[in-house]
Amino acid sequence: MDLNPDSLKIAASRVGNTKIRATLQHDVFDTFPADWHGRFDSVSMYYLLHCLPGEMTTKAKAIKNAGMALKPGGTLFGATILGKEVPHNAFGKKLMAVYNKKGIFSNTNDSADTLRSVLDEHFAKVTLEQHGAVALFSATTPRSS
Repeated sequence: MDLNPDSLKIAASRVGNTKIRATLQHDVFDTFPADWHGRFDSVSMYYLLHCLPGEMTTKAKAIKNAGMALKPGGTLFGATILGKEVPHNAFGKKLMAVYNKKGIFSNTNDSADTLRSVLDEHFAKVTLEQHGAVALFSATTPRSS
C-alpha cells in the first residue's frame, strides 16, 4: 500500500509481481477498504510517520487504521525519526529544518512520549525503544474503537 503509484510499481519490480498478492493505492489517513480489515499478520510503518503531515495526534489516524488491518494477535511495527527532545548533530539539525520547511518531513514536535501515548491509545501492548533520534516500536492487540 502506498499513496504514490510509482512507489507501488517500483516495489513490484524489485520484489517480483508473482510474489505480490495485492497492492493498494491508498492514503493511510483514510479507513482501509473493508476487505483489508483483519487481514494481515503484521503491518510495517518503517520510516513513515515522520513523513506524514501534522502532529503525532493527527498521525494517530494512520496508526488506528493500520491496527484495523491486523488479524487478532497481529503486530504493527516500525521506526520513525523524532524531532523533539532528541540528539541531532549539526548536519541532522540542518537537514531536519530543510525537510520540515519543504514539507518532506513533519516531525518537529514528534517525541517518543507522544508516539507512545498514541500507540497506547490504540493498542493494549506497546514496546518502544529510542536509539538516538530514532524510535523503534511495535504494538499488538488493537483496542476497540
